Amino acid sequence: MQVLTDMTNTFSDAWFRTFLDPIPQEHTDREIAFVERHLSVLSFPRLLDLCCGSGRHTIPLAARGYQVTGVDTDHAALARAAQVAPPDATVNFLVGDMRRLDLIGGTYDAAINLWHSFGFEDDAGNRAVLEGVRARLRPNGRAIVDLYNRAHFLTLPLTETSERGGHRVHTVRTWSGNRLHVDLRYDGADHIADSFEWRLYDPQEFTALAASAGFRVLLSCAWFTDTMPASAEHGRMQFVLESVSPGTFEGR
Repeated sequence: MQVLTDMTNTFSDAWFRTFLDPIPQEHTDREIAFVERHLSVLSFPRLLDLCCGSGRHTIPLAARGYQVTGVDTDHAALARAAQVAPPDATVNFLVGDMRRLDLIGGTYDAAINLWHSFGFEDDAGNRAVLEGVRARLRPNGRAIVDLYNRAHFLTLPLTETSERGGHRVHTVRTWSGNRLHVDLRYDGADHIADSFEWRLYDPQEFTALAASAGFRVLLSCAWFTDTMPASAEHGRMQFVLESVSPGTFEGR
């Protein structure tokens, strides 16, 4: 496992136990099937998995024949991924920041960024992230980005207590324009265990942002279902992007 940067981990162990570990296998299978539909291993064998965490997608994609490079800032999560990856898996894990993909060598056929690990910067910074992804792709390379839909999250209460993965979670949401800040407390603890903030997009805004970074949208949908349109009814939306030549960039 190679270290490209020394970024700090922003996800607590409680977050992994509460949100990641209980994910049903059928959910992961549906996400993997979506990747296979739009990034076939024959046409897109060299795959970059950005914010790969503990390898929930990286490892099964490698088992399906992809040559996968998983990148994440979380040393501990990548160590777990390396432990469970089969010794013969065509996978490489790098500790690094997707905002500095210039530190990663090589060219890839496609990239994936799943479970809303995008939007931490402002619009210019988020566009720079997409431009960095595009720079690592071959001509007509593809990317899949999985996002939260702002229109849906605006309908959610500002404070909420729920059960997740057998744990009681208290959530406080604060909006500042189009940015959402979330504080999480677990099992009735008084202290905030996790804090996150994103610039959330609606489908039209992300389409424009992707175009400004040199991508065109091949598909936008919800919940990894090609025929389900992204809308305020659904919390998550997916975009399949294709890089375009500089002469056809839109939104500049």
